[in-house]
Parts: sequence; C-alpha cells; structure tokens
Amino acid sequence: MYLNYFGLHTEPFSIAPDPQFLYLSERHQEALAHLSYGLQGSGGFILLTGEVGTGKTTVSRALLEQLPEQTQTAFILNPMLNSDELLATLCDEFGIRYNKRQVTSKQLTDKLSHFLLQAHANNAQCVVLIDEAQHLQPQVLEQLRLLTNLETNQQKLLRVILIGQPELQDLLRRRELRQLAQRITARYHLLPLQLADSERYINYRLQVAGAQRGLFDRAAIKKVHIASEGIPRRLNLLCDRALLAAYNDQQSVVSVKHIQLAVRELDGGVTKSQHSNGFRFTRILAASALVAVLSATTAWYVGHLEKKSTPANGAEQVGSGESPIASLAAAWQLPKPPQESEFCDWVRTFELLCVRGSARFDQILIPQLPVLLDLGGGELQFVDSVDTQPKSNWTGEFIALLPQPPGYSAADAQTAESVYQRWLAQQLTASGSSPEATFSEQLQQLQQQAGLRVTGHLDALTLSWLTAQSTPSGPRLQGSVQQENN
Repeated sequence: MYLNYFGLHTEPFSIAPDPQFLYLSERHQEALAHLSYGLQGSGGFILLTGEVGTGKTTVSRALLEQLPEQTQTAFILNPMLNSDELLATLCDEFGIRYNKRQVTSKQLTDKLSHFLLQAHANNAQCVVLIDEAQHLQPQVLEQLRLLTNLETNQQKLLRVILIGQPELQDLLRRRELRQLAQRITARYHLLPLQLADSERYINYRLQVAGAQRGLFDRAAIKKVHIASEGIPRRLNLLCDRALLAAYNDQQSVVSVKHIQLAVRELDGGVTKSQHSNGFRFTRILAASALVAVLSATTAWYVGHLEKKSTPANGAEQVGSGESPIASLAAAWQLPKPPQESEFCDWVRTFELLCVRGSARFDQILIPQLPVLLDLGGGELQFVDSVDTQPKSNWTGEFIALLPQPPGYSAADAQTAESVYQRWLAQQLTASGSSPEATFSEQLQQLQQQAGLRVTGHLDALTLSWLTAQSTPSGPRLQGSVQQENN
C-alpha cells in the first residue's frame, strides 16, 4: 500500500526469510564465528539458543552457506518425533532407502552408520540441523548422542546443530542428558540487537527495498528499538506498521508518533522493559577467585560469583537507582537478574563468564569493559565510564563479565587442538605475540604491549583484554576510544 509513496519496490520489513534481506549484526556474526569454530572441533553437538525472533534461523542459514559443497545436510524442522521417527526422518533427509512398511530401529541405525562411513570415505561431512529443539524428548536426544558415537580417531562422523529457545538449555541440564551436554563443543546464546545495530538493520532493509533516503528519523529509531527490545522480528512488525501510519498521515518520514501508533496496534500500547530500576537483590553477590586449570599449552579459567553475607548494617548497597549488579546486567542488555539464582550461574545461560582479579585501576580500564569494583563488606561499585573514580574503600579487586570464548566450556577445552585452544592461539598470534615463544612468553609479550600487569599467566584481566579484542559486540566504557570511534 505504501510502496509507491516511499519509492520502494518491495516490502522492506516482511517477516518472511528472504535471503536478499540477510543482515548479520555484530552479535549474529559473533554467533556465526562460535558455531563455525564448533564445526571444526572434534565434538558432536553445537548449540544455538535465543528468544523468539532474535535471528537464530538467520545465523543457521548463514552457517550452512559456509559449509563445503560436499557436506551432506539433514534438516529437522518438526522436532515432535519419537526415537524411531527420528531415525526414519534422518534416513529420508539423507536420501537413504529403506523398506518403509517393515523396518526396525536397528536396521535404520545400521543404514545410517553405513551411510556416515561411506560419506567419510568420500571426504564428506554430515550435519543434522534441528530447529525448535527445545521440544525434543530426552530419549530422542539420547538417540542422537548414540548416533554421534560413530567416529574416527580425529572427528565425529555426524555433527548435530541444536537450535532452540532458552528452554533448550534447561532441558540439556537434566541429569540423564549430562553425557550429551559434555559433547557440546560450541554454544552461543543470541541476545537482542543493540541500538546501533537496530539502526543499521532498519536502514539496510530499507536500502535493499529501494529506498533512496532515510525513512525513519533518529528519535523514531530509538523509540522502535526500545519498543521492540532489539528483537528483529518485532522490529519488522513495528516498522511495517509505522510506515503505514506515516503513509496514512501523508508524512515523508516516520516519527515517534508513528512508532507509538504501531505499538498500540501491535500490542495495545504495552511495551516491555527488560530492566527494572527498582530491582534489588536480597543479598549482595561478590566473586570468588578464578580457578586455573593448566595444560601443556594453555590455561583454562573458570570463575563464578558466590553469595556473600549482607553487610553488618543490614543495608543493601546500591548504585544510582539500581544495584551495581543489576547495572552490569543492564549494560550487557540482559534481562533482570533473578533473585533466586546465583548471578554467575545465571549469566552462563547467556554464554557469559564471570571473572575476578586485582590490578591498578588504570590497568582495569584497558580492556574498556564495564566492571564492578569490590569495596569490601559485600559492597560493590559499578564502573561504566573512564571518568569514574574508585571509592576510597576499594580493595583493588574487580569483577567483570566476558563473552565465553568458542569451545570454552566443552569437555575437551584443556586438550591440545581443541576449539578453545585454537581460538586462544589465534588471539595471541593476532596480538603480535611470537608463535615460536612458549605460552607463558606469549602472554608476557601481550601483557607488556597492552600495558597490563606482566605475570605470564592467563589472569582475569588478560582474558578480558583478549575477549574484548576478538569480540566487537558487547558494552564498552563510556568515553573509551572505541565508543568515540563509533
């Protein structure tokens, strides 16, 4: 209806998965990199989760386009199957012939095994992609695990990509599925778009549709980003209705008024807010020390937050309007932290790590990531700007959130040539460290060049710097060089 009026040749915000409108935000690119690393590893499962409409299908399609031509791919779009139906569906997808009237699960398994061995002999990789995987029954997931038992000395003959909503992570934590969970070599939780990505997303789709100018003013883009919570599918719906509202008003540019009309039409004017300024924890959380697990070539760190007792005065320590931990979660565009969960256990569901270390304040600012400063007694200070000064009772320790590196949580993360170790080696080389040097020498070179404390160990600050350099998305300190460049 509004196409000719705005000079468009096609609908820019259709929710149909049209490849010409494919837009990979920084977070989509980051997810794609994690999953690509996973396919290079030795494990059998890759996990991609995210809320409805965040772009999981977009990432999975981009991943499949990167696969070698000889890759054999099976798609399961309806996961409401039992174990036998799963085997039969896989045979159908791979083009394996069998007697549909009289066949047993063993015969199907044998045919699949023969097919996988033959594909490997022909240098072909076999990949199964399962969408809406949160609906899979535990026994079906166990059947998939058994299929991935077929392997050579170097790799699995079948790779399984599980795509689903956050409930899928809860499903995989069940005790009977712990063996499968240990075989996940790469996982990524897709968060909503940030404001800058929403703006690029809107303008990109308009340009593909034929727009010769911007059709949304800056205030409207900010408004629709907030109303959509950065979820691409909801962005599409709101932008489409806002264009129609502007057309009805005979306005050449979409304004905040048109966004508000779109919101009222879509959901009665009720907009969701992921963060609550009035949120308080019943107890202050602080971080435990990093636990180092050293292997021959690298160090693997695991950090988590533990509950700490309430300060002696019984008062809860808060920042400006909300608790420091709620502020840190908001900076990463996470939902409101649940009071009943350990904070660091909770952030792991978003593929983030909690790390703790100690350093001079100027060194803590080098990775340009927002941090919490431990003030002692359970009190924390949130730092989101380079101009912030630590309070006088700061203990010298800090707490930060980091994107989980590829393969970090996999069972083989400590083994040579694992996904995580290859990622770490690549980051050290990219930072200018000599590939011929030992791991400790490489770290010393990196730390000296970056201005970090030279320890020769992969401490919290060094890991923060490496992940910040390798990951373009995520929050940065206000007033930092990267923010100024943006």
